[in-house]
Amino acid sequence: MSLNLERFKTTALFSLLFILIPLWNIPHTIAGRYICEGLLLVLVFTNKLNWKLFFQENKALALFFAYLFLQLIFFSRDYQAAFSNFRAEWMHFILFSIIGAGAGLFLGKKDSNKTLLFLGVAFSIPLYIHLILFAIKAIATHEIPWRYLGLSEIHGDLGYTALQATIFLMTLCVYQKKFNLRKLSLIFLLIPCIVSPVLAKSRGGILFVIATIIFIFIVDSINQNKGKVQYFKFLARGALALTLCLSVYLIGVNTDPTRWNGVASRVSLSLKGNPGEIYCQGIGSLEDTLKREGTQITTSIQKSLDSIVDGDGARVMAARSGAELTLQSPMGIDQSKQAYQQAITKQCNGAPAIFISHTHNAWIDTALAIGIPGAALLFITLLTYMVRGRNALNTNISPIAPYGMALFATSFLWTIRGLLDSVQRDQMLEMQAFVLAMLLGIIVARKKGLSQG
Repeated sequence: MSLNLERFKTTALFSLLFILIPLWNIPHTIAGRYICEGLLLVLVFTNKLNWKLFFQENKALALFFAYLFLQLIFFSRDYQAAFSNFRAEWMHFILFSIIGAGAGLFLGKKDSNKTLLFLGVAFSIPLYIHLILFAIKAIATHEIPWRYLGLSEIHGDLGYTALQATIFLMTLCVYQKKFNLRKLSLIFLLIPCIVSPVLAKSRGGILFVIATIIFIFIVDSINQNKGKVQYFKFLARGALALTLCLSVYLIGVNTDPTRWNGVASRVSLSLKGNPGEIYCQGIGSLEDTLKREGTQITTSIQKSLDSIVDGDGARVMAARSGAELTLQSPMGIDQSKQAYQQAITKQCNGAPAIFISHTHNAWIDTALAIGIPGAALLFITLLTYMVRGRNALNTNISPIAPYGMALFATSFLWTIRGLLDSVQRDQMLEMQAFVLAMLLGIIVARKKGLSQG
């Protein structure tokens, strides 16, 4: 009877996760996500799990939970708005962290790495859907429909899920030492993670997929060789990484030269001028600054100026502006996703001349929402996950090390990804909360099982 109940719970858990994970990166599925969230909460709380053991491994996470409540109670300017923002955003971070920890503690009792394969395929489902719809569109129009997104509304949805899927599939690849049918299948499963963002012209998406492949190669080489250099393997992996990078760059330049060329000049120009004045008064403020410096406004300079309104320059300028605004609201603005918009509107005494929804920097947006201490605590939480992943990776114990690699790579790469885009909000925040907690939960449960065995 107990065996049948255990089997039922395992089947229910995997079924709910197989529904939930793709929904995180398919638009207009919020109701489905939260139905799964409620059912998963019931499922994890009906199991006797060692929650204390999990939170002992990441005390920073518990402190971050406590901080969110304290910030809500003591530092909110508008309690009604702040509670609504908490319920819509940070409450789900807490709940999905609990669900992830519970799922990990439950699944960690089973000595199998198939969970990584399951997660890699589940995160790839939006990519499969995109590629199928892309192929249908191409057949119908008799041309390659570059930037066609299928069900997605922004290319970021495809880039984010491709990043997480690549982490799981690449981890399995490097731990499959022999080149056999299994490893060939894993390489085949990785192809949509590269092709989908390329076809969608998701520059950040494809760059981080390639960065993930290279990062896991490097970490695995360092960990496995322990100082001994295997030159053939090193050169082979280096050649593969270089080929991938060069291929992606050539495709990008040929299909969208405006976005892939001239990035440095656009970014360098966005480092000039007062960001607050530019957003409040318009791009003319920066033009006046350049003219006073004796800079002639050429066609190239004008294009770089335009990118500050909507382009690469906008990201840097918004980050500069947001960093200044965090100092004016060091304890955050009502845990709001719109904290930057509220802060810049207040600074401009009205609607800014240049509108941008957020700073395109997760850490600055988080500091504006929940305060500088909150962003710092979240960083410490991710750093703790990173350290726990690295420690598990170093054990080289087969039931633990692959999960250590996945945890180390996930925490590190999402921390870096946050410097270039606002990924600590909405479904991306829920996704990270769940994945990180689940991986740590599996590691904790397996360590306990091995120590008792």
